Amino acid sequence: MIHLLAIRHAPVTVERIFYGQTDVPTTLDAAEAAARIEPTVAEFAPRTIWSSDAVRCREPAALLSERLGVPHRIDERVREMSYGDWEGQAWDAVPRAEIDEWMAAWETRSPPGGESVPEFTERVAAWWRDLGPGNHFLMAHAGVVHCLDVVAGGLTWEETLEQRLDFLQAKRFSRAPAPTR
Repeated sequence: MIHLLAIRHAPVTVERIFYGQTDVPTTLDAAEAAARIEPTVAEFAPRTIWSSDAVRCREPAALLSERLGVPHRIDERVREMSYGDWEGQAWDAVPRAEIDEWMAAWETRSPPGGESVPEFTERVAAWWRDLGPGNHFLMAHAGVVHCLDVVAGGLTWEETLEQRLDFLQAKRFSRAPAPTR
């Protein structure tokens, strides 16, 4: 079996900013974030610790890797969704009409220069399909966990987005390995 424990990164210090793939500071440093989740991760006993390259995920994951003696793998497929031209901008800095246009068809349309939900979902699904047997830990972004709810948990996007995912909240996913050919 393949088991995944995903925990959302620590709270960020910014508000009302499009920060999908933008590095933003967190309210806890990497050591504090790692310390808060270490008992849960240690009990889960992962064979691999995964993260995106974003500092808010990468640094706590690297510390957990050292502390638990487990390899840390950075994979771009578990990056947060890209907001393209809006990355790093305040919500109020983007013309309201552009946001409304995107939100009217958010499930199929991407922000300018960004990533659509189907593209994002396929990227995360490819990572999920490639996991080998055993326990895996992912220091995650909220959007990636919502993707996993869709591709691994069978929820619709509407259903997963109705479920609040707090910072440092854990979710688990499991599946049988793909049959070998």
